[in-house]
Amino acid sequence: MHKFGVFFVWLGLVLSIVGFAVGFWLMLTRGIGTFWIAMVPVGFVSLLVGVTLTQLYRE
Repeated sequence: MHKFGVFFVWLGLVLSIVGFAVGFWLMLTRGIGTFWIAMVPVGFVSLLVGVTLTQLYRE
């Protein structure tokens, strides 16, 4: 479960960073980007789940 938690931490970080970067870039250039901005809360939840799993099931 520790490795599963680490995977979720990395997934959450990637989703949050990519969602912010691409979403704001699309909002500034084309006026759209809600799909990418919507990935940020999903990434944040994934990050919290990953940290919880990592802390509960330490090696």
